[in-house]
Amino acid sequence: MEQFMSTRKDSHEEQKKKNIITKDHFVIENDKMFAGKHLILDLWNTEFDNSIRTLKYLLKKAVLLSGATMLHIHLHRFGKNQGISGVAVLAESHISVHTWPERNYMAFDIFMCGDTFPEHAAEFLIKKLKPNRKKLQAIKRGEIKIDI
Repeated sequence: MEQFMSTRKDSHEEQKKKNIITKDHFVIENDKMFAGKHLILDLWNTEFDNSIRTLKYLLKKAVLLSGATMLHIHLHRFGKNQGISGVAVLAESHISVHTWPERNYMAFDIFMCGDTFPEHAAEFLIKKLKPNRKKLQAIKRGEIKIDI
């Protein structure tokens, strides 16, 4: 997981130098090429107020910090005091979210290709939501080994 999470010392520019982005937005890193980074973020017992307004703010700010391009946000509440599901559609892929307020649980999928930093979105969500328990998994989507 450390390979995906940035250090405070690394700027966007320093991180960009570590990767090569192809015309089709695949990332070349060392001897591998992949479509994008997919972070699976589970948060329990957060400080989320179960409001669409707050969730929209969190998604917009996470997208901004990741360097991605927002195309559209759609959020849906399933009923009074029930969960919210939604997606921020990005030019570089998406961030989806599902909440279960009755279980104090939130699930985020952060998938981005190209010259973006999904780990910055995850770091922001963790910082703002202050979960007492979290699980973060990372997948390089469409990964293939290449000869350099």
